[in-house]
Amino acid sequence: MLRTESLHELLEDLMASGPARVGEVEVSPCPAGYRLCHVEDHGAEDLAPGEPARIARYDCSGKFRPLKTAPSLARGWVLEVETIAALHLALDAIYPAALGNWRAQLAGRLTPVALRTTVNRQTGMYRIAGKISDGQAEDLVGRVCAAGCLRCRLWTVPEGGAVPPPAFSPQEIPLLCVEACNLLVAAARKVVKGIPLDQVE
Repeated sequence: MLRTESLHELLEDLMASGPARVGEVEVSPCPAGYRLCHVEDHGAEDLAPGEPARIARYDCSGKFRPLKTAPSLARGWVLEVETIAALHLALDAIYPAALGNWRAQLAGRLTPVALRTTVNRQTGMYRIAGKISDGQAEDLVGRVCAAGCLRCRLWTVPEGGAVPPPAFSPQEIPLLCVEACNLLVAAARKVVKGIPLDQVE
């Protein structure tokens, strides 16, 4: 049973059961405390010391990652931290808000926001995004979100919709998407302005 009174207790309970995964990161107990590395580097020993903010910021080619949950985390690094508090900070740097959303979901306090609500409250140059049709939005979500983001989408396009509850491994910290991100809103604006879907990033 995972305690949800605090994130530190939640992480302690999770790590007491052994290695865990969040996105493309594997977290394992180690003699020094906790070891983080890319999941594809499991068992590798020739890894370079990493720094959480840089790991999150750049992909393997050094290109900036505007979306921290894109499946483009660089490999070849390892990060060891001594305490649960330090593990919390490291994971927050690599996957912002992931721990908080996970805890809120476990406690039944996570409230997804429909895409229609998100685009309808835009102002300025993004106000036009509210004119996107539900059909256009579904196509856009399929192109932008499904292939380019590791988060599990909890929101629907129309208001009042429902998404089946996600299923995760007991040793997985899920990356939950509670509301459409700024990148998707910007993409919706392009669709409304007539840019072909295959040219929208």
